[in-house]
Amino acid sequence: MSIGAVTGSFGRVLLESATSILPRWSTSNGTSAPSMGAALQRKIMELLERRQNNGSDVDYFSNNGILLAVPKKKVSHQKKRQKLYAPGSKQLKMMHHLNKCPSCGHYKKAHTLCMHCVGQIRQIWKAHTNSKPAEPIQEQELSELDKRILYPGRKETAYTKKLKEKDSYLLKRMKPLPVEKSEKE
Repeated sequence: MSIGAVTGSFGRVLLESATSILPRWSTSNGTSAPSMGAALQRKIMELLERRQNNGSDVDYFSNNGILLAVPKKKVSHQKKRQKLYAPGSKQLKMMHHLNKCPSCGHYKKAHTLCMHCVGQIRQIWKAHTNSKPAEPIQEQELSELDKRILYPGRKETAYTKKLKEKDSYLLKRMKPLPVEKSEKE
């Protein structure tokens, strides 16, 4: 079944339903609308027959006046890279604002914290703040069996124990460049 046949049958159904639903209007010169409705119906039928006789199975976008924006040629690799990286604001810039940290001597960006010192402070902070909460007095005397019966939960497998030991499989953050100690200082 072609697209033209489908649109033709759809047009007839639409026309029949529209003429049965629409009210009959009267025109300004006094003639009634049924004669106009018949003329309109004849004109639509002529257009549908003409379309079917042409046998054109043309798609919707070919003759409706809409032109879609499409590039004429493929953008070359060189032009694409020029557009991306030619402006100076998009290029990688050299870091000229490096200073030495006064406390540890590692290199750092000017007006920022030294990441080496921040890491050390974080480790100290975790050691002081991460203390396990003490068990309540009534639970201190319970055996492991009693705890498993009173508080059933997930049994910790060897895999989950291994996951908790992060130091064995997680890589630590790279340390900043150390300063070469000169003999002049």
